[in-house]
Amino acid sequence: MKLDLEKDLLQKEIPTNKWLWKDNQPEVIRNTSLDVKLPLSSEDENTMHRLIDFVRYSQDPILNNKQKEDHLRPAVGLAAPQIGVNKNMFFARFEWTKKKKSEEHQDSKDNAEEYAIINGKIIAKSNQIACLDGGEGCLSVDKDYKGLVPRSYKIQVTGYDWLTKKEVNLTLRGYKAIVFQHELDHNNGKLFYDWINKKQPFYSEDDWFLI
Repeated sequence: MKLDLEKDLLQKEIPTNKWLWKDNQPEVIRNTSLDVKLPLSSEDENTMHRLIDFVRYSQDPILNNKQKEDHLRPAVGLAAPQIGVNKNMFFARFEWTKKKKSEEHQDSKDNAEEYAIINGKIIAKSNQIACLDGGEGCLSVDKDYKGLVPRSYKIQVTGYDWLTKKEVNLTLRGYKAIVFQHELDHNNGKLFYDWINKKQPFYSEDDWFLI
């Protein structure tokens, strides 16, 4: 992602780590988020703008270079509770390293898919389990929790996409499904380490799909 701070930010502030709420602030991070009325109020619109700006900025290797004092950990997604707002909203941005035909939101400029989901809900999921081989991380969790996080390999999600201004019904598999489940967990007061097997952190079964 290459941002022009003069043109591309949707709100006025440069994203900063100070926006983030952590898991030691359970009053928001562990709270259940409320669905949002549409069309968005100016306050909710600003929340979505901040989510989008944070993720896009964090993925820009020049603006968000590792030498910066306030370097952001690059994010694939960010949910509203992570910036202190208990509203059912999140933004996810997937950058692909090679040419790919995506199902939704293809960005021909940098080959990315973006989703700005409001009132997202999982309405169906597979019994097949998938997880990231190296475990998961989170901008709201500073401690390194090691272990596998079992997720459904395939999910069906409904909601409203702020980018397309349309109701969507998405079928997601693999990595994208894992990211969506991670972000939707935030809106239900859950964190990735809640799903790690406490006695055997790297427990898996033969039919689990490791990504």
